[in-house]
Amino acid sequence: MKEKKIFTVTDLGGGDGGKGGVVHGICVRKNSHTVIKVGGAQGSHGVRTSRGEKFNFSQFGCGTFEGAKTHISPLMVVEPFGILSEGNSLRFEHGVSNAFDLLTVDENCLCALPFHGIASRVRELARKGNQKGTVGVGVGEAKLDSELHPELALYVRDIGKPGLRDKIEAIRIHQRKKLFDVITDIDDLWPADKDIAKNEINSLDDPGFVDWMMDQLEQFKRRVRVVGMDYLEGEVLSRDGVIVVESSHGILTDRYHGFHPYVSRLRTLPSATLDLLNQCGYDGDIVRLGVTRAYQIRHGAGPMVTEDPAMCELLLPDSSKDENRWQGKVRVGPLDFVALRYSIEVCGGPSAFDGLAVTWFDQIKQSGNWRVCDRYEGVLAPEFFSPSGDILVRRGNDDAQLRHQKALGAQLTGCRPKFNEILIDTKDEAFMSGVCSEVMLEKLGVPVSMISFGSTEKEKVYL
Repeated sequence: MKEKKIFTVTDLGGGDGGKGGVVHGICVRKNSHTVIKVGGAQGSHGVRTSRGEKFNFSQFGCGTFEGAKTHISPLMVVEPFGILSEGNSLRFEHGVSNAFDLLTVDENCLCALPFHGIASRVRELARKGNQKGTVGVGVGEAKLDSELHPELALYVRDIGKPGLRDKIEAIRIHQRKKLFDVITDIDDLWPADKDIAKNEINSLDDPGFVDWMMDQLEQFKRRVRVVGMDYLEGEVLSRDGVIVVESSHGILTDRYHGFHPYVSRLRTLPSATLDLLNQCGYDGDIVRLGVTRAYQIRHGAGPMVTEDPAMCELLLPDSSKDENRWQGKVRVGPLDFVALRYSIEVCGGPSAFDGLAVTWFDQIKQSGNWRVCDRYEGVLAPEFFSPSGDILVRRGNDDAQLRHQKALGAQLTGCRPKFNEILIDTKDEAFMSGVCSEVMLEKLGVPVSMISFGSTEKEKVYL
């Protein structure tokens, strides 16, 4: 007898934990019929298959190569132009001729427009050496504006309706007003950034840009199947078989529990997904997975206690994490159990997860030495750290919470890692899996369910 099961996949770090390979691996192993997307359109989840396919997914699910459908839930901020581009790339460059047939988008998804992306990128240029970091798609700008100026929020349900052009024009004008100070003082930017900013602003002022957007949105309306909220309950969650919930970002970039201001405007905790499933009356099994690399990684600015620039060349080959002006450098270091315990506690503690997926252990296999950090030195403030040295969790969703998280980030900047080295003098993956599982369970209180020794689904070990 068939049964229903959902795997939720949550990144326990800064968002670069390897979710793409984990989602794809589950889709292959469990023959998943649907991937539900939550989060934001700026994700870049790399998938490499044993058949040689290679793609970085953003808004389509990471089970697409296996024929799994993608349902973009109302918990996702979408970028319609990116959906078209991604779908066409899958169709014409990667052999997925039915890509758009595999996709449904909830009508209640908030949309990020190119104007939001321009504002995000120009504001990052204006920060000069004090980078916050942004992917530059505009998801955060769209989310914040939808809260402060609800009349300017554009939802998927608005595409093709009367007044669409007027709303797009109003969004354009608003983004330009937000950039007034930068435009006025544009000569104050770094010389290398000045021409970039001018080109961005010229696009913001180009009336033909709105014409192009209207044409693209008309194509979106024709190509993409938009559905109501009842579709998720009646057509997706009601089916027997396996579903994977694929989230963007990571717990350490959560709007209120990440280290402000180096955070997303979105909430990244798995509780939102669980609430959505409960609202839909889902009655099947749920397997809650947390994901982390076997080492620490962060793309862009923000506190990272175990950062070790000397490890970049060893750990990052084929990682598909390109450095850019918007996000900043890719930073790595030994695995940080203090940060991982914090992320797990933010989500509700070890009982909030049924298992862990540990990715990129092949890099540890290659080096033969697994460096980890189980405590910090320089931890003095009882407001932020427990007597044992773990990071305390403060819960809130207001300005006081943001001030606390900013102060916590400053405290972490002053901490020093205390490293342990676990010698792995064998290439036997079964032995390494045992070591990894034992250490992770001891330090985090969550069992290991999957270990990845390579980029494809055939290099995943399931425990």
